[in-house]
Amino acid sequence: MSTTKQASVQAWEAFCDQLKQAGAVLAREATPEDELTQAEGLRKLVRMIRMGFEASLEYGNTDHPEVYQLVTPTTVGEGENADAHYHQAMIDGSKTYRLSGQRGEAPFIEFTIYAGKIGLDSGSTVVGAITEADLKVNPDGSYELMLSPDPQPGNWIRTTPEATVLYIRQYSHDWRKARDATFNIARVGATGDRPPLTVAEVNQAMKRTATYVARSINIWAAIVDQRRAAPPNKIFNFEEEQKGSGEEAPEMPIGHRFSSGYFRLAEDEALVLSFKPADVPYWGMAMTNYWFEPFTYTEHRSHYNNRTVRYEADGSVNIVIAAKDPGLPNWMDTMGHLEGPVIFRWSRTRLPVPDIQARVVKLAK
Repeated sequence: MSTTKQASVQAWEAFCDQLKQAGAVLAREATPEDELTQAEGLRKLVRMIRMGFEASLEYGNTDHPEVYQLVTPTTVGEGENADAHYHQAMIDGSKTYRLSGQRGEAPFIEFTIYAGKIGLDSGSTVVGAITEADLKVNPDGSYELMLSPDPQPGNWIRTTPEATVLYIRQYSHDWRKARDATFNIARVGATGDRPPLTVAEVNQAMKRTATYVARSINIWAAIVDQRRAAPPNKIFNFEEEQKGSGEEAPEMPIGHRFSSGYFRLAEDEALVLSFKPADVPYWGMAMTNYWFEPFTYTEHRSHYNNRTVRYEADGSVNIVIAAKDPGLPNWMDTMGHLEGPVIFRWSRTRLPVPDIQARVVKLAK
């Protein structure tokens, strides 16, 4: 056997051995034992291999970067917003990049530079960001955004040598009526094509992928465990809980505040969430499974926002979380789940996050 062949075989065997460690999350005492949760956990582990490998290798060359769609119906797991489209590109913060394209029609857009990606790296911090409020767009709808350590004219985000990821979030109340932005990225000064693969390059990406799977699934499970340990069927203000707690949370997107809770119901029960929201640019209510995957990322059967919800005559809102259709407006389908996180997003406003009252009721037979 040649040295190259031996190296590739050893790389694969080491990858499989390393992946076994990630599977330990399924056996933890804190992990629910029901078949649906265990099946979704197995599925997420497999999905995360693809997500980690794409970031580490397929789109990982920072001299020849690509903006790619990060979140799809089968690549979720970080509490994603069903009203958001997510893209990312891997970069080297010591270099200069030009991002260009058409702005699209989503009301809200965020370009954020991170030093490190949650799960893929040991830590993640925001380096810089720009939103639709400051992004200059040309009359024809095109834009150009520079990412570099040195000042640039026009739209610019300062990067640092530690910067590794450009993360793009777009939000629309109804994507059937909004056109996506487009993204083209190039490193200024880069020449030639991406070089052919080597066994060493793929091996390194496999090691990073296996680390990502084990690290990321445990990060998000720990976050869900914390919420699961609190009293169920209540909505807590995230900001208030974080004050003085000394606990760190994954870096939040720009211009959003959150409330969250954990529903736990019997099959014949429903959780009614009641609040009276102010007229703000955006709010959204969503649910995820134990693995922090939205129940329906594209179908919106388990999600409402300030444009899709039905209001009461006095401007208040009642949202009903239940496994069965209660025959009422604003039903959020739990898709067979009897427990899971609830996330409320309150965005692009300085107004206080509304107090959300929650009560458990019996479903009519």
